[in-house]
Amino acid sequence: MRVRSIACRIISVLLLGVFITGCALAETDDKWSYSQEIVVTENAGKDLTSYQVPVRLDSSNFDFSKANADGSDLRFLLGSTGLDYWVETWDPKGGEATVWVKVPFLPANGNRKILMKYGYPEARAESNGADTFLFFDDFSGSSLRSIDWKYENSGGGFVDVQGGSCKLVAPKVHVSDFVLIYSRDSFDINTAFVAKRMKVTTGDDERGPVLRQGFIDQIDNARNEIKHETELANETRVRWELTARKERFRSFDLTNVRALEGDWYISEIAWYEEDDDNRSVAWFKDGVRDTRMDYTSSEFVTNLPMHIYLYAASYPDASETTGYMAVDYVFIRKFVGPEEPSVQVTPAPAEEAAPVEEVSEPEAVEVPVEEVEVPIEDVSEPENVSEETEEEIEEAEVEAVPVVSFPEYSVGISGIRLSSPYSPHFPALVRDLESSGIDTIFLSVDSTDVWQYERFVKSAHEEGFEVHAVLLEDTGCTGAWDLNTSSEAIDEVLDYNSKSLAAFDGINIYMEPSSAPTSNEGCLDYASIIEATREGAGANLTLSASLPPLYNASTIEDIAPMVDFFVVRAYGRGDGDLNEASLIVDAVALQMGEIRGAGSKGIIEIRAEDGFEDKMAVQESFASLAEYYSGDPAFLGVTISSYETYKDLPKVAEEPDEKPGTGVPGFGIVSGLLAGLGALALLKKSRM
Repeated sequence: MRVRSIACRIISVLLLGVFITGCALAETDDKWSYSQEIVVTENAGKDLTSYQVPVRLDSSNFDFSKANADGSDLRFLLGSTGLDYWVETWDPKGGEATVWVKVPFLPANGNRKILMKYGYPEARAESNGADTFLFFDDFSGSSLRSIDWKYENSGGGFVDVQGGSCKLVAPKVHVSDFVLIYSRDSFDINTAFVAKRMKVTTGDDERGPVLRQGFIDQIDNARNEIKHETELANETRVRWELTARKERFRSFDLTNVRALEGDWYISEIAWYEEDDDNRSVAWFKDGVRDTRMDYTSSEFVTNLPMHIYLYAASYPDASETTGYMAVDYVFIRKFVGPEEPSVQVTPAPAEEAAPVEEVSEPEAVEVPVEEVEVPIEDVSEPENVSEETEEEIEEAEVEAVPVVSFPEYSVGISGIRLSSPYSPHFPALVRDLESSGIDTIFLSVDSTDVWQYERFVKSAHEEGFEVHAVLLEDTGCTGAWDLNTSSEAIDEVLDYNSKSLAAFDGINIYMEPSSAPTSNEGCLDYASIIEATREGAGANLTLSASLPPLYNASTIEDIAPMVDFFVVRAYGRGDGDLNEASLIVDAVALQMGEIRGAGSKGIIEIRAEDGFEDKMAVQESFASLAEYYSGDPAFLGVTISSYETYKDLPKVAEEPDEKPGTGVPGFGIVSGLLAGLGALALLKKSRM
């Protein structure tokens, strides 16, 4: 009995040590076995936001055998926040890779430390170019994406998208045989246009097609253009052609691409300004800057937003010039100038070269069998516990990638307000809104040019979003806008809706308070405006009114019969930041009460600028508001203003640094083993 008792005590101690060790592992092991620190340093003396930096891996700083063969287990974190990234190249056999990581903020002349994790065989790839860059297309479909590109051709030129590449084909001998694609979006200066491309000549004329890559203001290049042109065999002729406000500069044969026929290479055009007086252009091949192509000017380089474009054409005097430019992918990234951020990958310490499982076996606590005479059946009882644990682990590993899941909530409308359809990259916008559970877009429109929004509204409808036009935001409350002017703006939208293939789902009248600080009246007679809008819109168009914080609540009863719902702006009330559900509920209680009394419905709008640390905090506020107003017939939903601020919030805020010692790999394991060994020593002493 004494031996059996001692054995039970030993087993208990061992189980306690394993439990302590397991707790330590639970804090440090999140299925990724390896990690390395990456230091990104800002060198231009400027604060940089959402800046894309290339992380270059090779055999000197990274062990490819520890990662998945396709790099699918790579993850990058700033604190506890996952960062967007895109794997440009991944060659484990050659021991080389380039990964672009978007860093949320780099302080001037400072640095940020990010963590690269890998070593999880079940991980799914999270590489995403659209989330990482300002613009991205890898031509993965079977046609050119009309949401991103426009297309022009003449003389037989055409575009062919298949197999993950886009071909701009100039097949005929023709004076105007060309094909051109250009982005629908325009981009500001301090950007770089990157394209992986190659030239193919399919005819007898070795000159092949003329190829262009650049920025352009208008397709007839009457105003501004940055044209990088290559031609002749192996693209030996390379030149800039720069146009700014009809002034023109040309440079010839400053360098040579030296790309053999049919070879892929990466061509990058950077367009930037280092001061207020001069603008510059630079050219990179395969990531290496050719300083012979550097050019700076205050006259010939514009600083106005421009589109990107690609172009292929044949020579008019050729006998059989046919060929094309093939493009594997393109992207737009930020570019601060020659002093770009530097990236240093810290090699993994030797002790991190093995997975956690391999260092966790407590060899030091082995107990000789002859010292503990315990039948096997006496120590087999914990098996049920281990089986249950294995089932839980298997269930947890179904979702291989840790995903930030927002809380679920049920409302009639979950919306967001956009200042313009052209600010966000549409595919990225769709992913962001879908992950946030948002189904309605309140779009601020310029009523003098309503038709510019048709493509955006059509695309939004195809993705399942409703779009409401927001009108009359900038009246100034000075009397300059009278009812006639306001009616004209509304008439423009109603006329658009009657003719367009992508009509707005609703109109939202954005009401401004009076310019008098103590007034609780609106600056216009919105009741008359809403009445006229209701009459013109009919019953098929949703009409809503966005209430200013100080708007006379008693007037809500007069407007309620004419609108389908109200948007109650919870911000701008002089009460500080309203970033908690309880504060928001108190701030809108009076107006929600009036809406409830009038038998109408209200959407509560919060503002991302009101101290929300991350998207999770916004979503938690949405869920809390939905729970608070559960069963309230006056509560229709939630919305946020504005998207530009919301999209820049991290999914989850960076957590503060851990207490000393808690983050040291293996610290908890060692503590657990020491505790077990100490207990064993006590037991041995008691036997003596």
